[in-house]
Amino acid sequence: MKYSKEELYIIQKKRPDLIPKPDPSTNTAIIAFLRKYNEIYQIPKDITSKEWITLRQQTLDNRDFPKFQTDHFNEVIEHNQKINKKLEDPQIQKELDFLIKKYAIFERIRLCINPLYLYKKYYRNKKVITQKNFYRINLPIWIWIIFCALIALFIISL
Repeated sequence: MKYSKEELYIIQKKRPDLIPKPDPSTNTAIIAFLRKYNEIYQIPKDITSKEWITLRQQTLDNRDFPKFQTDHFNEVIEHNQKINKKLEDPQIQKELDFLIKKYAIFERIRLCINPLYLYKKYYRNKKVITQKNFYRINLPIWIWIIFCALIALFIISL
């Protein structure tokens, strides 16, 4: 059964055991390797590209990395396949349908009852819109300023 984004959000919020891991890549394997063997639990967000390149190169040069990478890829793929099998199970589908029916209404009500949530979204978007259209709003004002300046120059030149 295919679920929409909203339904998957509700499912993953209420059943964290059904959250799939992101698709495996070399970078995710490198991060997992660093967490496991180098005891780096969290890579800083302000890491520079040169530092990342050196970390990446050291990891790729490690003789244990190719085996770890294949094991990591297999583990992620296996985990995601288990979740897909669980989602196809009729018993779990009934349970998930119940969760979706129960909490989808709650989510809609929460969005309607909490106007500050909607206002925050609107306000963030409003900032972006006003920043994009700033020159359009002030365009008539600038035209008048330029027109007045030209008239003043014309009067001064006479």
